[in-house]
Amino acid sequence: MSFDREIVEARLALDLISSNEMPKVAWDALEAGLDGSSIRRLAALENPTWFQVKEVLPRASQEMLLGKVSIAESAYRIAKRRAEEILESGADPTHFTRELESLCIRAGWPSEFSGYGSLDDEVYLARGNGRSETEIRDWLIQTLKDFVAGRPRSWK
Repeated sequence: MSFDREIVEARLALDLISSNEMPKVAWDALEAGLDGSSIRRLAALENPTWFQVKEVLPRASQEMLLGKVSIAESAYRIAKRRAEEILESGADPTHFTRELESLCIRAGWPSEFSGYGSLDDEVYLARGNGRSETEIRDWLIQTLKDFVAGRPRSWK
């Protein structure tokens, strides 16, 4: 994966990057043309502890030009990117509704999601109401397209 500043900022804000993953983030930053002694120091760590990462991360974040992002914005960024990936790959969207819900929960159900975090519950209800898997998938695909396009959630 290449260095994606917006996603790295979001994953850091949501505490979704383990200490073991931090050297890879630094390698990706170096490959993207960012450089600095703290980035190189972070990249050189082997199986780092949380304390080792914490010591170097503030300066490395500056060198990587990472900003502080709110929890709500972070969850929105990751959810939107994930929805784009699901749509681009043609994957079955029913397999990812829990992931989106988890981001909503982690972020405290931010308004940025406009109801998109409850898709897992809605799929469950649709199945209980006799909707076919094809109907559910088609509805989810359209719902994800609406989310990616920034359209407010329409309730039907």
